[in-house]
Amino acid sequence: MNFVETKLGDLVAIFGGRLASFDGGALSASDVLLCGIQPLEKGGSNHLGFLANPKFRDLLLATEIGVVLVRESQFDSLCQHLNGKQNGGVKPIAWLVSDPYLYYAKIQQWWVARSEFKPAPGVHPRAVLDPTACVAATASIAANCVIGAHAKIGEGSRIEAGVVLGNHVEVGSFTRIHPNVTVYDECVIGSHCIIHAGAVIGADGFGFANEKDTWVKIPQVGRVLIADQVEIGANTTIDRGALDDTLIGFGVKLDNQIQIAHNVEIGEHSAMAGCVGIAGSTSIGARCTVGGAAMVFGHLNIPDGTHVSGASVVMSSIKEPGAYTGIFPLQEHKDWEKTAVTLKQLLKLRGEVRELKNNKP
Repeated sequence: MNFVETKLGDLVAIFGGRLASFDGGALSASDVLLCGIQPLEKGGSNHLGFLANPKFRDLLLATEIGVVLVRESQFDSLCQHLNGKQNGGVKPIAWLVSDPYLYYAKIQQWWVARSEFKPAPGVHPRAVLDPTACVAATASIAANCVIGAHAKIGEGSRIEAGVVLGNHVEVGSFTRIHPNVTVYDECVIGSHCIIHAGAVIGADGFGFANEKDTWVKIPQVGRVLIADQVEIGANTTIDRGALDDTLIGFGVKLDNQIQIAHNVEIGEHSAMAGCVGIAGSTSIGARCTVGGAAMVFGHLNIPDGTHVSGASVVMSSIKEPGAYTGIFPLQEHKDWEKTAVTLKQLLKLRGEVRELKNNKP
């Protein structure tokens, strides 16, 4: 993406912080022109970089980058370290902020919003809309979209190529749905959401009753309700509820290829990494995190502020918030570390026990 060229002084005025020199020299930096954010080891003099982890501070000695975001509380120690390693100071200008990684996220959002292609509002002639669908005048509907009966699309939303929105689907304002997403009938998506390519929202949950070793389908008549500011990754699937609804709370972030089963509830600002699976009717609290490829069994409760490590398996409800890791059994992370150390010593211990038995008088 080609970013809009912007003066450093203008960015500082918008986002705050202050400018400084690593070697204590005078600064005349407000008119420096920047055209995007790059890694410290790859950027040039017209790029902004960031140092989120001080263990990578030596990258500043060789970087060609023009300006670097640095945590203000670490600036003095950085200067002492870097100026003790070379003569002549360090090249980049330091932009001192409270949290370089957070500033990177917010500045990149600002730059992308002003630099990316934006389609004109309106409906592409190759899109198919039911006559009863209601699309805001400022929304855009791309080619090969299919919009069902009584669907509603809010102000400023972008529905990209090949998206299918079923009957009575509602999409809020300023939501972006990437190509080839399918949203089944009656599901609701909030405002300022992002749904990435290939996601499926509202497919039937896996519900069957057994009759003499055959399976009888249970119609899934609930919906999927997605709150505002939710992001859903590519090829992630969220099943509709069996009777009640599947609920995705405000600000939830879901990575790619996640499976959320019917009637799951996920609390606000929780986040899950790729390939997580959540079985049906499980309730996950607010501000939880679930690491990649972790599995959570059905009909469980996980409290607010719980963190499940990647590849862990949660087989029973968690009573107290904390960090949990493992499979058999899932434990608090600090206990799992002790178990892991013990397991590594078992082979040695077995040999010592055999030696004691062999040498027994």
